[in-house]
Amino acid sequence: MTLVSCRQPEKSEELMKQALDVYLFSKLDDSIKIDSSLSLTNKALELDNRNFSAWNHKTTILFRKKDVDGLIQIADKMIQLRPKKPIYLGQKAMFLELAGKPTEAKKYYAKAIEKYQNYLELDTLNFDLMIEYVGILEASGNIEKADITLNNMKKMDFEEYQLEILGLYKEQSVSKEQLLKYWSGQIEYDEIGGQ
Repeated sequence: MTLVSCRQPEKSEELMKQALDVYLFSKLDDSIKIDSSLSLTNKALELDNRNFSAWNHKTTILFRKKDVDGLIQIADKMIQLRPKKPIYLGQKAMFLELAGKPTEAKKYYAKAIEKYQNYLELDTLNFDLMIEYVGILEASGNIEKADITLNNMKKMDFEEYQLEILGLYKEQSVSKEQLLKYWSGQIEYDEIGGQ
């Protein structure tokens, strides 16, 4: 019994590798590869429901399928699995917005922003955390504070490659508007890109 349960996470990872291979590299029609990848991902989660990469990939798949209820459920699971990561609160806020629940979304954006601010008080030079924070500020509609934070980051003592990332941030980041355009059918998934 113990031997079988120890192998479950390993088998789950093998299935996730297959799911990603189908999704990223197969020449199948988009709808077939999305459904095949989702099926493999679901099997991986049956074997190990703590497989975070599987939950993460399932988010991508359900976004492509425009399954907002499924996305909200996954966001809840990711918040449960990574309670100290405010990005998942921000994701849930975005999904709630897509579901037409702006009041609930605002509460989750506020929780995420507060968590980021608390973490950044303790770790003022955490580049990755700051970039996530800028993204959540933008998604919540606080563009002014996002721009101020981004400009302040450009003056900080970061590594050269990090400063390059900051210089390209506006061009390379995927805006909330792009995601909403996809969701409403104005653009295709492969047209989502930087601003």
